[in-house]
Amino acid sequence: MVVAIDSEPSNLDPRFALDAYSQRIDQLLFDGLVILNNNLEVVPHLATHWTVRNNKIYQFTLHPNLTFHDGTPLTAHDIAFTLEQILDPAFGSPLLGSFKNVEKIIVLNKLALEIHLKEPQASFLTDLTLIKALPHQKMKDSKVPFKDVLIGSGPYTFLKKEVNTIILKKNPTHFLFKPKMENLIFKVIKDDNTRSLKLKKGEIDLIQNALSSDSVIKLSQDPHLTLTKSAGLTYSYLGFNLKDPILKNKKFRQAMSYALDRKTIIEHLLQNLATSANSILSPLNHYYDSTLSQTDFNLEKAKELLKESQVPLPVKLIFKTSTDTQAINIARLISDQLKALGVMVELRTNEWGTFFNDIQTGNFQLFSLRWVGVTDPDIYYDAFHSSNFPPGKNRIYYSNPTTDRLLQEGRVELNPEKRKKIYARVQKILAEEVPYIHLWHFNNVALYTQRLKGFYFHPQANFMPLIDVFKDD
Repeated sequence: MVVAIDSEPSNLDPRFALDAYSQRIDQLLFDGLVILNNNLEVVPHLATHWTVRNNKIYQFTLHPNLTFHDGTPLTAHDIAFTLEQILDPAFGSPLLGSFKNVEKIIVLNKLALEIHLKEPQASFLTDLTLIKALPHQKMKDSKVPFKDVLIGSGPYTFLKKEVNTIILKKNPTHFLFKPKMENLIFKVIKDDNTRSLKLKKGEIDLIQNALSSDSVIKLSQDPHLTLTKSAGLTYSYLGFNLKDPILKNKKFRQAMSYALDRKTIIEHLLQNLATSANSILSPLNHYYDSTLSQTDFNLEKAKELLKESQVPLPVKLIFKTSTDTQAINIARLISDQLKALGVMVELRTNEWGTFFNDIQTGNFQLFSLRWVGVTDPDIYYDAFHSSNFPPGKNRIYYSNPTTDRLLQEGRVELNPEKRKKIYARVQKILAEEVPYIHLWHFNNVALYTQRLKGFYFHPQANFMPLIDVFKDD
């Protein structure tokens, strides 16, 4: 099965994988103690179960007789080895930030280990899905860089990497999964038109979340192709610089939110391949507050709020975006809609590096970005806690003592229902204060040859469902 992807995975060593494609392919090559299932619940994987003591000590018991791809036994030592490397600042893993709360790791025996935390951490098990078992003894003995061999224990093995091509081979002895396809071939094709053409010609079997909205609509008319859509987790928003003398005015931000006609943008620019958002969290998420109201387009309400804000018109704002065609088109339509409110928007586009550097350094008034694949509500701590001003991820300089307190409570509350109530309050506060304007959640979209059977989406749009896909000859 040949799968087209639109960018090169940066590093398939799971200790350094940051980009989405690296992490998605790694899930096929490597196993972790736990995994996120199709309901976004953390469930045992290499572990048969776990227990928690004092809200800080996690003990995991592994399946017996686990092996790596080369037949080497997989034990608790291998998992401890990966985590210990990541915890070493000198090792340079980008995953370190997620595990600074780990105090120590104790290997009890070949099938059991304990991970001790300094403080309770509600997101710990979700974060732990990033930690993979690697063959520590083989890695110590080998002189070949691990990124060139990639020995894991997952349902697929690494066969080879060529120019713009990654080839995986079925692991018939996996302890849990039984892949249907002998080989998975990932082809890096950066041009949207080229990807579309190769799919039509049958050179590609599947494209998942890597086509423009226009291409999806055109290809969906092809009788030889199947289109599958599902709700997604990737969230798009309009961000404000809350240090700005105009944008720190809450009534003005509320007015802008009511002035945006999201449904028109979704219909005309996104071809109905997205759903209006009223929270960072998708309705698929257990912690999503289903009682939140939706801020629908209401120009009269927007004008009332603008009057209450006492911001004198006309207002001129600078809206920064990348050079991505879709991002520019969306920004233009947002700018046109805000004109009706008396808000003049000057669009400034830059290539990604310059644009993102401006956002990270506070050199903006308005910008639009995405949070990709949001699962745990601890994202609110990153995005809105006042301790995370740049270089942290609270790039808009939002600060509220009540929100700070709730976000601290949410980080350490391990009871899911109590935690849900905390984040419901957070979502309501942010809906009223509008530090972001919620735009939409992108749908997951796949197009594939009709010969492929059994395809479905994981909410994260990862590649694990490919294990169950087969070709009808």
